Amino acid sequence: MRASSLSSTKVIDLLNHYFVSVHVDGVYVGQNASVPAQEKKAYQSVFQEFYRINKENRAAGKPEFSVGSVHAYVLAPDGKPMASLHVADAKPGAVADMLERAVKALKTPEGKPLVQPCPQSAPPKADADDLVLHLVARYLVSRSQPNARKDVDDAFVPIVSTLGQERSGQWSALPSEDWIVLKKDQWMKLLPAGKVAVESSWDIDKEVATQLLTHFYPTTENNDLSANRIDRQSLKATVVSIRDGVVRARLEGDLKMKHTFYPRRDDKNFVDATVVGYLDFALKGPRILTLRLITDRASYNSETTNFGVALRSVPALP
Repeated sequence: MRASSLSSTKVIDLLNHYFVSVHVDGVYVGQNASVPAQEKKAYQSVFQEFYRINKENRAAGKPEFSVGSVHAYVLAPDGKPMASLHVADAKPGAVADMLERAVKALKTPEGKPLVQPCPQSAPPKADADDLVLHLVARYLVSRSQPNARKDVDDAFVPIVSTLGQERSGQWSALPSEDWIVLKKDQWMKLLPAGKVAVESSWDIDKEVATQLLTHFYPTTENNDLSANRIDRQSLKATVVSIRDGVVRARLEGDLKMKHTFYPRRDDKNFVDATVVGYLDFALKGPRILTLRLITDRASYNSETTNFGVALRSVPALP
């Protein structure tokens, strides 16, 4: 929906002027301890209300609402269920029709948007000595494909997407983003334990490497990191220069990881990736100045799908 219905000018206009829009990640709400209990209860109450209405409709021989975690729901101001669409049916035209019916039924007057446009992914709050990392993953296609970007000189490149249309509702249409925060005791394990010299090398702590590499997968419906299974991983650092107290180390590694496309639905999809990058750190402190890590070569689903990932350190919000 993000690349099709939720990028449709008509749908955006309806949502902005007649509705209070809420996006909820069910996996995040269910598994994140930082989500307030009241929010979790409100999330579950939506399903409970739809199930309750469906039970009544079933007994009366009336049509039932579609209900599930990957749905678009319309609620009345009092929380009463009004309409729903499974994402597979939530094409731009269908979503616009659903919203227009709700506006007509509720006689909702047009108003100004309650929230001004802003980035949907922002750096998390973090302590001053935390290392904040921003990750972007996106599908890649052969440069010879008609829908491939021609301004990128590489064998596999991003797709040129036309948003807001039914055919643009694909997993490959847009990149995905994620944030990783390493506390000081974690990012210190990225650094060498002994003396640093040009050409000296060390293996990155396995636990910290796992924290990074478990995010290296393409956009899928499954974002439950606990379900990922790493079968092979390596991440090695080698010092290439030392100047004015700043060390630059080349990062190299590889990854083979089981990542199912849908949550709790087994399949034969594996990530195979080669990763490269660099790490700049100051000897005094010590402290990490810059971390960059990308997939030099990555495939998913038995090498039938190519994707890329870029990980970079960024300033955190105070």
